[in-house]
Amino acid sequence: MKISIIVPVYNTEKYLKRCIDSILSQNYADFELLLVDDGSTDGSGALCDSYQQKDSRVRVFHQKNAGVSAARNYGVDQAQGEWVCFVDSDDEVLPDYLSDMIKAADTEECLVIGNICKSRLTGLLMEDVYLDGKEMVRYLLDHSVLQLSGPVAKLFNRTVLMKNDIRFPVGVHYGEDMIHFFRYLNKIHRVVLLKSENYLVNMRDGSLSTSYYSFESEYECFQNCLSEMTAFVGRLDVSPEEQTELVWRNRTSDTFLRCVKCLYAGTSSYNYQKRLHLLRGIPKAYFLNFGRYFRPQGFSSKLITFLVRHRLFTLLLLTGSVYEQHGTLKKLIGWRR
Repeated sequence: MKISIIVPVYNTEKYLKRCIDSILSQNYADFELLLVDDGSTDGSGALCDSYQQKDSRVRVFHQKNAGVSAARNYGVDQAQGEWVCFVDSDDEVLPDYLSDMIKAADTEECLVIGNICKSRLTGLLMEDVYLDGKEMVRYLLDHSVLQLSGPVAKLFNRTVLMKNDIRFPVGVHYGEDMIHFFRYLNKIHRVVLLKSENYLVNMRDGSLSTSYYSFESEYECFQNCLSEMTAFVGRLDVSPEEQTELVWRNRTSDTFLRCVKCLYAGTSSYNYQKRLHLLRGIPKAYFLNFGRYFRPQGFSSKLITFLVRHRLFTLLLLTGSVYEQHGTLKKLIGWRR
């Protein structure tokens, strides 16, 4: 079997049929579909079972709710294909989704990145792009491709995943996709970017990117990102100064900012003294690098960046909280910029 398609499922009954039908309508036939029901409490699990009963390509697994990372990891463990791809259960794929990616997978140590409709890549690629070695690293850094770090619209080699124990980190609540993506990139030498747009994202309310988790979880995500990005950029022949700049201009600053913002914008139960203690425990070099390489947009972002860089924690917690409350109020009463 050539491809295993893994779909983690959790309470998406409203969208699931459309998603599964789009996968089963592929014009490439050599695949299996693994539906991993992560403890759904609606009719999603039963719907998965109904597809397994009528289509031999479908395999269904039910597990207690453990999160999307655990569901994806379980799917990879059960997969029988040479290649693995992921689809979110509320999204859709076009008929050429598999065929376009498998045609481009010309070597085992490879990652195929498909184009997502309305993504940053849309309209930029006039033809498929094949990249190797240092050229691959430089291109991904310079063309914002690393912003598309989610697992969907990508084709992973299962041998590479298993041999290097590349898993979605279960203990990280935000950024687990990015960590998995970087770990895979650091084990391969070839990337193919496809111009074709075969993946349709359903943009729903309640995006995780606007939620904040505990400081410990956010900080773990940042540290993993810093480590993997440092290894990735380290494949280039650049000076230590340029290496630091490339690391902090590509995703690392964003994940660091989340560590800070979760202490004034999240629902943290920490009191004021605890928040100060956590901020003061972060190495000073991180604040300096963030302030030097982060590119703020707008007055409020520039002010927050200034306070972070200069470690003005009291003003940061007060000012950040005010801005967050103001932004929430604007959303509640329907203000528009």
